[in-house]
Amino acid sequence: MEQIIQLEAPQVLQHVQALEARGERPAAMGLLQTWLTKHPNTPQSFMVWYEFGRVMQQSGLSERAEHAFRVVLEQKPGLPEASLALGTAMESQGKITEAVTVWGTAVQPDEMRVRLLNNIGRVFDGAFNFEPAEEVLIKSLRTNPDQPEVISTLLHLRARMCRWPVVTPELGVSEALQQACMGPLTSLSEFDDPAQVLESSRRFLAQNGFAALQNKLCKRGEFYKNHQRLRIGFLSADFRLHATSIFFVSILEQLDRGKFEVYALDITTAKTAFMDMRMRILRGVDHHVEIDKLDDESAARKIRECEIDVLVDMAGLTAGARPGVVARRPAPLQISYLGFLGSCGIDDVDYIVTTEDLFPKKEQSSYSEKPLYLPDTYLSMDDVEQNYPLPSRKACGLPEEGFIYCALLNPFKLRPEMFGRWMNILSQVPGSVLWLVEENATSKKNLIAEASKHGIAPERLVFAQRVMPQEYKARLQLADLFLDTSPYGNGATAHDALLANLPMLTKPGRTMMSRLTAHMMTKLGMKNFVVKDWKAYEEMAIELGRHPERVQAEKARMKAARAKSALFDRAKFVREFGGVLLDAVAEVKNNATTVRVKQSELI
Repeated sequence: MEQIIQLEAPQVLQHVQALEARGERPAAMGLLQTWLTKHPNTPQSFMVWYEFGRVMQQSGLSERAEHAFRVVLEQKPGLPEASLALGTAMESQGKITEAVTVWGTAVQPDEMRVRLLNNIGRVFDGAFNFEPAEEVLIKSLRTNPDQPEVISTLLHLRARMCRWPVVTPELGVSEALQQACMGPLTSLSEFDDPAQVLESSRRFLAQNGFAALQNKLCKRGEFYKNHQRLRIGFLSADFRLHATSIFFVSILEQLDRGKFEVYALDITTAKTAFMDMRMRILRGVDHHVEIDKLDDESAARKIRECEIDVLVDMAGLTAGARPGVVARRPAPLQISYLGFLGSCGIDDVDYIVTTEDLFPKKEQSSYSEKPLYLPDTYLSMDDVEQNYPLPSRKACGLPEEGFIYCALLNPFKLRPEMFGRWMNILSQVPGSVLWLVEENATSKKNLIAEASKHGIAPERLVFAQRVMPQEYKARLQLADLFLDTSPYGNGATAHDALLANLPMLTKPGRTMMSRLTAHMMTKLGMKNFVVKDWKAYEEMAIELGRHPERVQAEKARMKAARAKSALFDRAKFVREFGGVLLDAVAEVKNNATTVRVKQSELI
C-alpha cells in the first residue's frame, strides 16, 4: 500500500480500474480513500476525488459521493462532469430541487449542456411536472437533434399530457425522425397495425444496442437433463401491486408443483409500496432471485446459474423491463406473456403466449415470436365481492342525475379521434357526463380545451383524483357504461370494471392490445358489447345513454355470468397455462418449426 500512496493520480486510477474489473470494489474504495488521506489537495487530486465519488455512488453511498464531488468543484470550479455527478448524487438522496439547481446553473459545453438538460427533464418528468420537462427536453433537442431516446421520451410525455398531435414540428426535428424514434409503449397507443409495433420494438432494441448482442448463454432447446421438475423462471419488474400482478399471481401460486419448480426472477425496483401483494407473490414461488441491482450480463448469468428451463418474460418492453437480459438467452426456451401485448422484437424470445382471437394466425408476419395458443382464456380473474363502502355520486363529484360514461384510465391511451367520438356521444345524450382520471393538470386542461372544440361544456367532464385501489374499485360501481379505448385498450382496468359489473363497450382492432377488452367481454358472455365499427360504437353508446334501464339489466346479466365463465375459473386457466408450457418444451425438443398447442396429457 505504501507504494500505491507514492503513485501519481493517473496511475492510481489505473489500479482502481483493474481492481473493479476483477470485482474487487471494496479494495478499490480502500485504495482511493488511503491515497486521498495522504494527498487531499494536490493539483491532480481532483481526479481521484472524482473517481472516489463515482465508486461511492455506484455502491449506493450517495452522501459520501456528494461530498467527493463538492471537493472536486472546489478544486476545479466549473468542471461540468462534476456538476452532473453532484446533481445525480443529490437526486439519489431525494434532494430533487437542489439537484436541478446544480444542473441548471452549471457552465458547460454543448455536449454536457445536453446531458444536464436531459437530467433536469427526467427529474421533472418523474415529479409529474410535465410542462417544464417538455420545455427543457426541447431545448436539449435544439442543441443536439440526434437524440432518439430524448425524442421517444418527449413523445410519451406529450401523450401523457394529451397534447395532440403527439408527433409535431414543434419538437424541432422532422416528423419522420419522430416516427422512427417512437418507443414501443407509445407505438401501442398510436398504431393499430401490429407490424408497426414490431418495427418500433426493433428500432428500440437497435438504438439501445440490444439487437447486436452476440454472447448467448444458452442454445435454444438444450434443456437440462438432471431436473426432476421443469424450472420455470418468471422475469418481472412488477412483483408488487401492479396492473399485471393481479393476473399472474394465481399462476405463481397454483402451477402444479409435481411438474414445475417456480422461480421469481425479480427486477422490481419499487418494492416498498403495497407490500401485501408483493409478499403474496413471493410466498407463491419456490425460489426468489433478486437481480435488479445486477447489470444485464451479470443478471443473465445469474439466471443461467439457476438452470432455468423456461424463462417467461412478464415485462417485455414496458417500464422496468430488462431486454438486455433476455437478449442474452439465459434459458433454452424463452416466452413472452402479459406485460407487453405486442411483439418485443427480440429474436431470442421464441413464443408469445396468446389466444387465437387476440393473435389471429394471419398476423404471424407481424410478430418476431411464434404464437403459443392457450385453448380458452388469456388470463383469469378472482371472483371476489367488493367490501369497500359504495361512495355517493356527490362524494365523487358526479351529478345526482344523468348517465355516467366512464373512462377511468391512464390519459396516455387517449387519442383525438377516440376523444372526438366520446364528445359526439355526449352531445347526443343530454345530462350525461364523461368520468375521467386527472393524472396531471396539463392533461385535464388539454382535455377540457379539446371538449370545447366539440361544443361540450367543461362541467360535462368529471375528473377523478387517484385514490387507493379498493376505493377506486368501489367507485366504478357508480358508472353506467365503460368506454374502451383503441388502439391501446385496457387490461387491469377492464378487470376492475368486470368485478364492478360495469359493461365495457369496445371495438377491437388488429393488435393484441386493442383486442383484450373484447376477449374478456366475449369470454364473459357479453359479446353484444363488442362492435364491428366506430359507427356502431357511437350508436350503441348513445342508445344505452338514452335508455339507462337497459344497462341495469346488463349489469345483472354480467354478475350472473361469472359462475359459468372460464374467465373466473382460475384452476382451469392455470392447468391450461402449465399445459402449453409443457407442449412448447416438447415441440422445441422435437425441433418442430411450429407450435401446435393442445391439452397436454401431462396435465
